[in-house]
Amino acid sequence: MGLFDRSSAGYVAAPVEVTVERGALAFFAETIGETNPIHFDVDAARAAGHPDVMAPATYPVVLDMAASKESARKGQKDLLGLIAADMRYLLHGTENYAYHGPIYAGDTVEIISRVKGFSDAKGGALEIAHLEMEVRHAQRGTLAIASRDLIHRLPKEAQS
Repeated sequence: MGLFDRSSAGYVAAPVEVTVERGALAFFAETIGETNPIHFDVDAARAAGHPDVMAPATYPVVLDMAASKESARKGQKDLLGLIAADMRYLLHGTENYAYHGPIYAGDTVEIISRVKGFSDAKGGALEIAHLEMEVRHAQRGTLAIASRDLIHRLPKEAQS
């Protein structure tokens, strides 16, 4: 039975443009305890051969949130709404990143979100939504793909 809207499997959202802001990127790097100055000091980044401050490894999650907010401003349903995620029962599962190129401050990137599918675990006590988000740059192509699983711990009445 479950709570997720499984008819959303296969959904691919329209690309949403997001500009990577240097201040937000540096703040994120410092917040997560990043110590490499290429992530928050433009001079250090340029001295290391980068055009600007480089995003730390988990920064695509920030871009995903920015894309969700931009979609909401346009009146579009975000991915959590589309899959009918119920925050009362939602857990964060796995999260994986595949990197294809660096993300820099000043980049304008497209965020493409996908609902890859759904599965069940623990004899129907858990249901899992498999989501994917791609960060794409117009000239440099795909920069990162983030995959994540969101889990509903189902109440007894919603278990299959």
